[in-house]
Amino acid sequence: MLNFDDAEAHLEARPAADVFRALSQLRLTENDLKLLRAHYAAPRMTVTAKEMARRTGYKHFGAANLHYGKLGRRLADALGLALEYPVQSLVTMAWPTGECAWTLRPQVQEALEQLGLVAAAEPQQDPEEEQWLREGKLVRTLTNAYERNPEARRRCLEHYGTACYICGFSFGEVYGEAFRGVIHVHHLTELSQIGEEYVVDPLTDLRPVCPNCHAIIHQRKPAYSLEEVKALLARRRKA
Repeated sequence: MLNFDDAEAHLEARPAADVFRALSQLRLTENDLKLLRAHYAAPRMTVTAKEMARRTGYKHFGAANLHYGKLGRRLADALGLALEYPVQSLVTMAWPTGECAWTLRPQVQEALEQLGLVAAAEPQQDPEEEQWLREGKLVRTLTNAYERNPEARRRCLEHYGTACYICGFSFGEVYGEAFRGVIHVHHLTELSQIGEEYVVDPLTDLRPVCPNCHAIIHQRKPAYSLEEVKALLARRRKA
């Protein structure tokens, strides 16, 4: 079992792709998502147990601590780690004011975004700061997001592979095997258009696309079709 310091050193060096794969394997409950989204939405993605309880509606911080710890243990198990403090798989821990503060690990932040479980918002301007072009301060807020099903994603990639359906780019081939599972999954019909929960067919409704092609798809409302983006790319390559 890894103690606090050894676990911190190990988790800090753990590739983001490992956390992405481990998190995508978990069957996240509504309660799990509530905790993760509340943490992601917190200023600087940092909360105490009391703040987490307030943000998620728990009557006592001990309940939030307990449930977040259980989620951390499940993620640690998926990573193949035995941790003295399982919540470390999700967070870094510090005691700036004597009370433990949890900060969501960057690898977990990235995995949540890639899985489509959270929606990143534009950083907000701090009114107390001077109006200069400052950078580096990160402020996140929770916005409406349509829940994605990790199992549907898995089945889509199992069928189509992890190369981009549009341009053929493969993270695994370019950056190495550790990154082969890094890919976005695109809904051919936007969830915002459907507007309600429905049963997704991973083979007919989803396609793997790289972040670049995914960004181009959503540069228009309604979104470009995969065929339109393929045509754009073909014309540029021909030119």
